Amino acid sequence: MASLSLKHIFKVYDGGVKAVNDFCMDIEDKEFIVFVGPSGCGKSTTLRMIAGLEEITAGELRIDDEIVNDYEPKDRNIAMVFQNYALYPHMSVYENMAFSLRTAHMPNEYIHDKVMEAAAILGITEYLDRKPKALSGGQRQRVALGRAIVRNPKVFLLDEPLSNLDAKLRSAMRAEISRLHEKLGTTFIYVTHDQVEAMTMGSRIVVMKDGFVQQIDTPINLYKYPGNMFVAGFIGTPQMNFFEGTVTKTGDEVRFALDCGTNVDMKYIQADKVPVKYMDGKHRIVFGIRPDDVRVKNSTNYDDGSWSPARAIVSVVEVLGGETLLYANLNLDDPDCESSTIIIKADPDTVARRGDVIDIEISRRKFHVFDKETEKSIRKRIPDENIINASVRDGRLTFEGQIFTLPPAIECSASENAEISMPISALTIGGGSGKATVQWTEKIGDKTLYFLKVGEVTLFSLEDGEAKYSVGDEVDFDIDFTMISSEALGIAPLQFTNTLDGSFSKEKNKETKLYDFYMNIGEARLVPTATVCEKIFACKGNKIFHTPLEYIVDARAITTAPHTEDRENVLTGSVLEIHDYTSAKYATVDVYGQKLIAAYDGAVGDTVDVTIPVEAMTIKDKTIDIIIV
Repeated sequence: MASLSLKHIFKVYDGGVKAVNDFCMDIEDKEFIVFVGPSGCGKSTTLRMIAGLEEITAGELRIDDEIVNDYEPKDRNIAMVFQNYALYPHMSVYENMAFSLRTAHMPNEYIHDKVMEAAAILGITEYLDRKPKALSGGQRQRVALGRAIVRNPKVFLLDEPLSNLDAKLRSAMRAEISRLHEKLGTTFIYVTHDQVEAMTMGSRIVVMKDGFVQQIDTPINLYKYPGNMFVAGFIGTPQMNFFEGTVTKTGDEVRFALDCGTNVDMKYIQADKVPVKYMDGKHRIVFGIRPDDVRVKNSTNYDDGSWSPARAIVSVVEVLGGETLLYANLNLDDPDCESSTIIIKADPDTVARRGDVIDIEISRRKFHVFDKETEKSIRKRIPDENIINASVRDGRLTFEGQIFTLPPAIECSASENAEISMPISALTIGGGSGKATVQWTEKIGDKTLYFLKVGEVTLFSLEDGEAKYSVGDEVDFDIDFTMISSEALGIAPLQFTNTLDGSFSKEKNKETKLYDFYMNIGEARLVPTATVCEKIFACKGNKIFHTPLEYIVDARAITTAPHTEDRENVLTGSVLEIHDYTSAKYATVDVYGQKLIAAYDGAVGDTVDVTIPVEAMTIKDKTIDIIIV
């Protein structure tokens, strides 16, 4: 059995066409992973790179912690099941299944035992003497699976294996493959364009589009918490309803004003994961609601305040037996307006006809909100940021009765009402000068999301482990000022990611007569490790010597010290600026005409030695914008 690790995997074809962009994922042993997306999204290309049938342009593929980029397909201990079955027509089922073992020169007795074992698992023992042409599509697919099973591979790769089957047989084979995965206890990676297959089979799903990974999560999390509009529309049948509009907050009331003329009203606490900055009535948003979360109003419906009323005119009724789908329009004045169409998954006993005006209810709990421009979710399960409106005066920041002393690094003019944002990781509880009340907690994986009531606003903090505080508890909180930003105040977060322009070169060693290799940053040269050299040459070959590069490193991986003497693998620079955040100090250092940020407790004008660990660097090819190492 096997685990896999894909780090910064790229596939670039001639002409600079990127089929796969920066694919990163860790796959645990015995997982059932599904790659899903429309045709041409890069899912099959990724699968073929794992199999070794496509060369990896850049990145690192590990199987059981062993780098296999340069391994031949036969040496990866991976079995692949193709869309077209790829059976030998002149061989019997038995011989098709035994073929790979015969080519490996296994003993006949061993071959027979393995074939019979696999045939019993798949229920095809009675077909072993038949030729493929005498089998149905489902039986041929079982033979293809059997041919893979006999090899006892570490990983099964399945490339749209059910696409040639009819709907009924596909449903049966989905269950068959899921049972097979449980029985074999092996890692499965499955490619499909069918989101129903993905949702019913995968323990985790990778949603891809145009060569980019859109989201990786469990089926239920993809359905409940899509990261963007593409995922929201692709996952789920029928697809999510989308309506453009704006949001306005008035006191404790929030109104989603949709362009179709419908308003969805709710209390602020029901919409508190939507950033307040979007609630100004100006930001364009897209309101999303799944057909499951809209209902036809009737006398038996119970409403605990979780439903917002609306009216719609019915255009199409689809009676499907166990459910009825209503296609209606929220724009009563223009029932043919496509942008106002709403799909409702109604009770099977619902009676409605085309032209009927019906009362419906939209969930105030299970709605989604997306930024109109970026199409990214702004009502995430874990919010991206906290936003506050604060006043700044005399070196102090005040909001909702909370007072924080600004560190010396933050210098700004006085302001009575400035919007300040920060990632939720910048707010930590259990210490600091802030006071809040725990309003709610939500367990997410191995972390706890806290909803904190601070005056009239809700702030969020994500902490490791089980909840340490309960609803109603008073807690202290602190803010990491290196992360805050405010356009109004001219405050930007400290940029911990350093990007340095450079190149890669070689120089013949007079003593060894071999080449030494160097990573060049300005006038300085760093000596790469053998592993770094291997990755660079595997990706670029000799072209690396003519390729502009970016060396990227986190400021927290860099060490600094007062300059002593010139040493190998140490850059020398001059301190241009000190950023004093009270609890920590950082410096902007000029290194051969380029600036970087690093921790340093000194003074402007100091000459410092900067040590950058080569193994902590990311190396990017600037020409085609791919990560090499």
